Amino acid sequence: MDEVAMNHLASTTFPLIHGKDESEDLAGKVLELQEGLKDLLKRVATVHEEHDKKRDENIMLQQYIANLMNSNAVRGDTGGK
Repeated sequence: MDEVAMNHLASTTFPLIHGKDESEDLAGKVLELQEGLKDLLKRVATVHEEHDKKRDENIMLQQYIANLMNSNAVRGDTGGK
């Protein structure tokens, strides 16, 4: 290819602009996906905290029920009249 043709190709902006637009679009999509991922990670952390809290509440309730049943068994309560 001669120098004139190379200069013409170098001065042609369409492929550069097209490539730039494409890379800008991809970069925008990457940023959008990263934000979505951040939101999902925050939600996972929140759900994990809620799960831990509910688990602890369930343990406490199980202990409470077990204590009630033990105290009823010790007193000889059968629940009937």
